[in-house]
Amino acid sequence: MTQGERVRRVRKELRLTLEKFGEKVGVGKTAISNIEKGNRNLTEQMAKSICREFSVDYTWLTTGEGDDIFEKSPSSTMEQLKKEFDLDDFSYNLVYQYLKLNADQRQAVRDFFYSAATSADTAAAPEPNIADQFPNTAAELEAQYGPSEAVDKNEKEVG
Repeated sequence: MTQGERVRRVRKELRLTLEKFGEKVGVGKTAISNIEKGNRNLTEQMAKSICREFSVDYTWLTTGEGDDIFEKSPSSTMEQLKKEFDLDDFSYNLVYQYLKLNADQRQAVRDFFYSAATSADTAAAPEPNIADQFPNTAAELEAQYGPSEAVDKNEKEVG
């Protein structure tokens, strides 16, 4: 397997388009396509960028030696997360399935949950009832604001 074929394998495993893969390492889709097809050599700088951005094993990418494409396999990383955060099986699978999504799919999931959380916050805090601010009886009203003065109904109000 050539370096270009290994680059393609990394990109395909990550489920990225040529364009998205190139954006992550700072080049256009044409540059990635040319590397994958063997029309351009994989430069040292590009190899390091790919390894840094996607946690790819440098030796595997440049020479093809070794079995693991990625520095840490996703399952071992997930097992560490499971232990560190004491995840039950459902939570473990939820996180694992989320991480397997591509960047656009993960953004859609985040947008959905942010929207649902915002809706829940709004629904959980009902609008205050203005009537609750006023006394219910004349006695409560007088207790709060003092006794009222008697008004002669024959007098006209001024003002």
